[in-house]
Amino acid sequence: MFTNNNLTPEQRAAINRANAQHSTGAKSAGGREASSRNHTVHGLARHNGHFALLPFEKKDEFENLQHSLASEYRPTSPTEHILLTNMSESHWLAQRAQGLITGCLDPQTGKITDPKSFALYLRYQATHERAFNKALNEFQKLRAEKRKDQAGFEAQQRQQKETEEQKRAARAQKEAEIDEEHMNDPEYRGLLHRITVAIETKNGEFAALNAEFERKYYGHLDGNENHQAQAA
Repeated sequence: MFTNNNLTPEQRAAINRANAQHSTGAKSAGGREASSRNHTVHGLARHNGHFALLPFEKKDEFENLQHSLASEYRPTSPTEHILLTNMSESHWLAQRAQGLITGCLDPQTGKITDPKSFALYLRYQATHERAFNKALNEFQKLRAEKRKDQAGFEAQQRQQKETEEQKRAARAQKEAEIDEEHMNDPEYRGLLHRITVAIETKNGEFAALNAEFERKYYGHLDGNENHQAQAA
């Protein structure tokens, strides 16, 4: 991960000189072009809206930071990937600013040797830390909304399953009750007897008798269910 130990005194001096040139505000076209390059070397603000590593920074260290954040938060959508990219870039820039801040301090006394640059770097560090926290908060909010949606979906699925199980249990109970009624009904017993005879004698009446039985049996059951639904 990028820390202030990545900057040697020579690198801090080079960046400070570039920053001083950038702050003068070039007027000519050539000066503006040079100022643009200085802005890239300055490195505390995205150049033309784009993040870039400075020449002395190690690409593999930045990639390790990205991989660490991805392993911790495990993004699952394009939006989450974008937020994690913002987090990694903002953290890197904040640490870059910290390295420059350290370069403004006397290593022996700890006193500020360049108050103007110190204040500038401190402001950039705070800006990038806020950007990191904002992206993190948005990521966590997005995750919370996903968990809420998932919890609601799972609750709905459980409710639906419970309702279906209750319906199956109620239908099974009603079938048992109808079976009991049939056994006490001479008409149904007679129909069952005729079906039994048709099966044994193979007289060709089985299909018609069985259809009649199903019509009466399930008509009774469905009619009872419709009556209960209307009453509810």
